[in-house]
Amino acid sequence: MPPLFFIGEKMKKQTENTLAVLATAFMSFVGILTETSLNVTFPAMMKQFNVSLDTIQWTTTGYLLMIAIIMISSSYQNERFTAKQLFVTAAIAFMVGSIISAFALNFYILLLGRLISALGVGLCTPMMFNLIVEVMPRDEWGLYMGIAGLVVAMAPTLGPAFGGSISYYLNWRWIFIIATIFALLVFIAGIFVIGSYHPVKKKSFNWLAYAILSAGMVSLVIGVNQLSKGLKNWRLWVLLILAAILFILFVRISKRSTSKLLDLSVFEDRTFIFGACAYFLLQFINIGVSFVLPNYIQIVNKQTSLIGGLVLLPGSIVAGLLNPYFGRLYDRLGAKVPLYGGAFLMALGSFLLANWGLSLTTWMIICFYGILMLGHRMSFSNTMAQSLKIVDKNLKADATAVCQTAQQLAGSMGTAILAAIIAVFQNKQTGSYATLTAQGSRIAFYFTFGLGILILVCDWFMFKLDKKTYKRRKCN
Repeated sequence: MPPLFFIGEKMKKQTENTLAVLATAFMSFVGILTETSLNVTFPAMMKQFNVSLDTIQWTTTGYLLMIAIIMISSSYQNERFTAKQLFVTAAIAFMVGSIISAFALNFYILLLGRLISALGVGLCTPMMFNLIVEVMPRDEWGLYMGIAGLVVAMAPTLGPAFGGSISYYLNWRWIFIIATIFALLVFIAGIFVIGSYHPVKKKSFNWLAYAILSAGMVSLVIGVNQLSKGLKNWRLWVLLILAAILFILFVRISKRSTSKLLDLSVFEDRTFIFGACAYFLLQFINIGVSFVLPNYIQIVNKQTSLIGGLVLLPGSIVAGLLNPYFGRLYDRLGAKVPLYGGAFLMALGSFLLANWGLSLTTWMIICFYGILMLGHRMSFSNTMAQSLKIVDKNLKADATAVCQTAQQLAGSMGTAILAAIIAVFQNKQTGSYATLTAQGSRIAFYFTFGLGILILVCDWFMFKLDKKTYKRRKCN
């Protein structure tokens, strides 16, 4: 065969692989879009369903928690099913759940629809990153992680503006109707480009360990949500203790079982643990702040849902468009520059929001949130890429499952904890509802500032341990 034939076949295969990654990314995009777009509609939904802020936020918290639960088994899913099977299941689940949410008559039906939709996102998002690691060249992981991250990152970027615009001109139900139409188009395109990339392995699944770990995560998130009722609330401590017991039980059962769920040996590498912790905290701040600000703008500044969504848009778009550049920066200069730089900017943005937290103007929010988002985009995808490079090749699918589960659990806990902090102040009787919301938001921003500093610490330990490991391997 002539050389040009092989070159043409290679380019064709590369194009098909890229389109497959993009199809899964766009399906994840529409799922994350509905997640962040609802944050702007909370005040209107609170009135319609007659529920409080720390109740209505479960449409986001529960959604992210369900995604995290599904992602726990992503390593098993990657081996047991083909990419096309996972994609088809994900798309159908998301569309069915969105239709239920669109026509929900009460809060509980709405929540049910969100949980069904979460199944689709939980299946599709880790599949996207598994495809990158599996079919893309290793020396271009940073670039493709950046491209995939751009598509996914644009969802929370456009989500508040999308939700605010739809809620202002139509109503919140149209968010789900439009999302269903978009998902249908992605589904039709995806079934033609996504195929099978490795042999399917029929392995047993550890259902007992899966149920115990899922119950532990649910107990943890519901427990931290009890913070709004004070530290003396007995339910808080009972649920947190129960979560700890369930996590310990999960570890013991997993070590004794031969059934596949998650290879715990991935946690034997302390370098990976610090990288995963940094990844968790980055998403905690991102989702938590994107939940607080739209409500701050509407409740404290008395702005419309349209303004509440649009005010987060400028900085997010600039930061999102730079995502592929940050990936290339990682490929060329290594991990230290984007990871340290991103964590510093996130801490700085949180500090500025906290320092002026009682009287944030529209322009302050645009600028400070833009700084925070720039830091998130700089470090988020690159932190995952660095964490995956650290672990052994046979553990990469498990490491991906850990990172993706941590990402969703972080978003769920970020929303729950920051909502609880604000609710503590809103329940006081010493001021107006707007003033109390501003006070609670300020404390929430100081909390995320502390987490930003903690990310820098995690990065430092990760690089220190990785350097020791490299020297030890070189000596051997």
